[in-house]
Amino acid sequence: MPVFIMGLPEDPTSALVESKFKKTVIAFAKVYPKMDEARANVRTHVKPGSKTRYEVEVFVKVPGHRFEFVEEGWELPIVFDRISDKLKRLMTKPPEKTPYRNFPSGSEFSKATE
Repeated sequence: MPVFIMGLPEDPTSALVESKFKKTVIAFAKVYPKMDEARANVRTHVKPGSKTRYEVEVFVKVPGHRFEFVEEGWELPIVFDRISDKLKRLMTKPPEKTPYRNFPSGSEFSKATE
């Protein structure tokens, strides 16, 4: 399963961020075993005399679904923690329920059961 992180800056926290993202994707692959791709794009916004702002876009492709997330923050590990939380939420999220108006009416239901 291909896992990519593009644009990751070379600093001491990048190895931690990369391992954290890969562990989360591996856990996500247990729920969606036929995962095609997981990709993270890291963009840095640097203004002179200020901190570096990170914007991370995550794209996960599984058959029938595409999951996309965008998170921003001042510290890269915290941004990837939020993304990990969103991916973990998808693993525990119940399947979508049918809206009430899509249920058959009472008369249609009784005719179908007879």
